[in-house]
Amino acid sequence: MSKGLLIRIFENRSTRVKYRHANGGDLRSARVMLRPPNARGFKAIFVLPIMIALVAVALLGVIATPAAAGPAAPYFGAMVRVDQAPGYQGGQSSMAIGSDGVVYLAYSGWGGSTTGTDVFFTKSSNGRTWTVPLRVNDDAGGTAQTEPTLTLDLSNNIYIAWTDGRSGNNDVYFSKSTTGGASFSPNVRVNIDVTTNAQTEPSIAVDPVNQHLIHAVWTDTRTPANGPDIYYINSTDGGLSFNPPSVRVNTDATAAEQGAPAIAVAPDRSVHIVWRDPSNAAKGPDIYYVKSTNLGASWGTVVTVNRDTGNAAQVEPTLAVNATGAIFVAWTDSSFTGTGPDIAATVSTNGGASFPVAVKVNDDTGTVQQGQPTLAVNGDRAQLAWSDYRTGGPYPYAIYTSSYTGVSWSANVRVNGDTGTNFEANPAVGIDAAGDVVAAWTSWSVVTTFPVPIIQQGILASVRDVVAPIASAGSSATMDQGTAASFDGSGSADNLGIASASWDFGDGSTAMGLMDSHSYANPGLYTATLTVWDYSGNAATATRSVTVRDMDAPIPRGGGDRTADEGQALFFDGSASSDNVGVTSYLWDFGDGSNATTATTTHVYARAGTYTAKLTVKDAAGNTATTPFTVTIRPSGLLTYIEILGGTVGLLVILVGLLTWMLLGVRKRDREQVHRPASGGHPIPPPPTDADPLDMGLPPRGP
Repeated sequence: MSKGLLIRIFENRSTRVKYRHANGGDLRSARVMLRPPNARGFKAIFVLPIMIALVAVALLGVIATPAAAGPAAPYFGAMVRVDQAPGYQGGQSSMAIGSDGVVYLAYSGWGGSTTGTDVFFTKSSNGRTWTVPLRVNDDAGGTAQTEPTLTLDLSNNIYIAWTDGRSGNNDVYFSKSTTGGASFSPNVRVNIDVTTNAQTEPSIAVDPVNQHLIHAVWTDTRTPANGPDIYYINSTDGGLSFNPPSVRVNTDATAAEQGAPAIAVAPDRSVHIVWRDPSNAAKGPDIYYVKSTNLGASWGTVVTVNRDTGNAAQVEPTLAVNATGAIFVAWTDSSFTGTGPDIAATVSTNGGASFPVAVKVNDDTGTVQQGQPTLAVNGDRAQLAWSDYRTGGPYPYAIYTSSYTGVSWSANVRVNGDTGTNFEANPAVGIDAAGDVVAAWTSWSVVTTFPVPIIQQGILASVRDVVAPIASAGSSATMDQGTAASFDGSGSADNLGIASASWDFGDGSTAMGLMDSHSYANPGLYTATLTVWDYSGNAATATRSVTVRDMDAPIPRGGGDRTADEGQALFFDGSASSDNVGVTSYLWDFGDGSNATTATTTHVYARAGTYTAKLTVKDAAGNTATTPFTVTIRPSGLLTYIEILGGTVGLLVILVGLLTWMLLGVRKRDREQVHRPASGGHPIPPPPTDADPLDMGLPPRGP
C-alpha cells in the first residue's frame, strides 16, 4: 500500500478534504461522507492521497479515461466483487491457488460495529463466484486485525497470519484450516517471546515436506535503538505453538528502519527471506536477502539483491520460489533512467548464490509510477502483478500483470476493465498449474457526489483463463425436412466455465446458447457449427453433420383428360412434372393393362371405351405422387364397316362350307347306290349323267 498519511473514518462520519484543480489555483475544500454499501456503518483505512484524488475527480472531472478497443484473447474477464457480508469494505488481501485449482483468499474487512476490522477468508473454484466470507480471528472484537498473509501446503491446508491489536499492541497472530476453509483453528500469537511495541507486516511459508514446520517473519520494533527490524520464528507442531526465541534476521548495528519482509521455502527445504533495508545510507533503501539451509536454525550472509550503484530507492520487495528452485524477487525501483518508480525483477537459478542484474518489468515508456508488486508461482510458472499509474491520473488506479516465460517477462496486461473514476491498489495474484491467472485488489470508487461525495471501498477480482474451451456439437443426425430437432452443446467444457455459445446451422440461421432447436426448410446435407467462448475470450468450434430428408412429394404434370378415336396414337408427356430436388422416375398406367416408364411416350388404345389412366412420378427420396385422368376412345366408322363386311363374308363362307358338305354327302350316297348288287333280280338303273347339283331339290330325296 502507498505510504501516505493514513486516516480512519468511522460509522456515518464525514471529513473535510482539500484539493486543487488540475489546472492549478488555490486549494479548495469539500466535505466527504464515506459509507459502505448495504451496511449501517463501517470502519476502513484509506490512503489520504487516493481519497483526495477521488473527490477531485468527482467534483471537477479531471480524469477522463479514453475508450479503448476490446482486448485480444485471452484477456482478464469481467470484474466481480469478492467481499460481502459479514466481511465487507475489504482492504488488503493475500491469495494462493491450490493444487486443486481453487483460489484461496484472506482479506481485512469491516465486520460490523461490534468486532470492527477483522480478517476474513473466502475461496472460489473459478475466480468469479466466491463463498460467503468466514471470520478468522476469534477475539471478542473492538480492535483491528489487518495485513493478512496466506499460504497453502501440498494438501491445500490453509495457513493465515495477520497483524492483530487485541492485546493493546500490534502482534502477529496465526490460524489454520484443515477443512478447506469451513473452520479455522484457535488463534495463536506468533511473537510469543515479546509483548511490547509493535509487530507488523507478517509473512509465512510452509515446509514442502513436513507440513507441521511453519516459518514466519515480520517487522518488529522491540528494540528502539535498532529501529524496526526483521524477526523470524517457526512452529514445528503445525501452528499449535511457535518456538521462542524469535531471531533477528538483519545484522546491521544501526537504527535503520527495515521492513516489508517476505519469506518462501524452496523444494530443497531451504528458507529464503527478503526485506527493504536502508542501512547503507549512501545507497538509499535496498533489497536484502538471506538464506537458511538448516530449516531456519541459522542464517547465511546477508546480500544485496539490487545491483545499482546509485542511491535510488528500492522498496516493497516480494518473493517466490518455483518448483525448479528458481528464486524470484521483485520490488519497486527508482534507479531506471528517465522513468518514474518502476517494477524490477530478478531470478536466481543457483539457489540464491547470486542474482542477475534486475530488469524493468513494466513496459510503458513514460515517467508515471508503478508500485506494490506481488509475486506468485505454480510449478515452473511465475506471475507478477502491481498497481500502475500509466493510464492517467496522479494516483494508482489500474492493476497490471506480467508472466515469466522462462527467459523474460511478457508484455504487460491490464487487469481491471473499469473506465470510470475507480482507483485500484493492493494487488494480490495467483497462478494455477495451467497458467490461468487470478488477481484481486482493493478498489475505491465515488458512488455519489450529492449532497457530499461518498466513497465506496471493496475487493474486486478478475480471471485470465489461458486454456481454450472444448466444444462438443453432438453426433451426426438425420432429420425430416420441416421437423424441429434438438441441437445440444452441453457436452462442451472449459476449465473455468463456458461463458457463451452460438450455433450456425449452415442454412443461414443462427442461435445463441448451448442448446436450441431448429428445422430445415429444404432437404440436403448441412454442417451445423457450434462456437463456445470462455470468460477470457478463448473460443473453440465443433461441427455436426445433419442430413435432412426430403419430405416434399413431386407434382405430376402431363396427364389430363383426353378423347381420341379408336386406333388413334396418343402422345403422353410428363416432363413438366416437378419436385424440389427433381423427379427421378415416371410410371404411366394407361388403364388397358399397358404401361410405360419414360417421361414421354405414345400409346394406341385398341378398342373404344372409357379408360382411367394414371401418371405416377417419384423423386430421389422415394416420395411419390399420382394424378389420374380419363381417356375416352370413340369407335371408328370405317372400322365398323369393315367389321360388318367381315361378318358378312364370314357368314357366306360358313354357308358355302355347309353346301359343300351337303353336296359331298349326296355324291357319296349316289356312288354307293350304283355299286350296290341287285336284289330280287331287278337291275339297278345307272345314275343320271350330266346332272347339275344345283338342280337338286332340297333336301335330296331318298331312293
